[in-house]
Amino acid sequence: MFSKILKEKRKELGLTQQEVADHLNVTRQTISNWEVGKSYPDIPTLVEISNFYNLSLDYMLKGDEQFMEKVKKDTKQLDRYKNFMKIICYAMLIITFFYLAGHEIGKAWYYFTN
Repeated sequence: MFSKILKEKRKELGLTQQEVADHLNVTRQTISNWEVGKSYPDIPTLVEISNFYNLSLDYMLKGDEQFMEKVKKDTKQLDRYKNFMKIICYAMLIITFFYLAGHEIGKAWYYFTN
């Protein structure tokens, strides 16, 4: 369904795959793959396509179960990435705290022993 909508809208506007590709900053082959259903765009590109063709995301996605699964998978992957980044940030904060605390303890120890 999604691939059919893309192809029909492009032809309706009288655009070539290359013109659409140039606007979306992808290759012509990528547009071809989307239009035949070999692959799907990522979420940010999907929003760009929606704006470019003046189509709602709801209209483009309804009825295409395979694409909906890709969107769900991408969303889960983004959530995992965000959680991973949170863990890295917390670890850096803890390391920084212990480094600074250790540095201050070392200075205090120096003052007491000298």
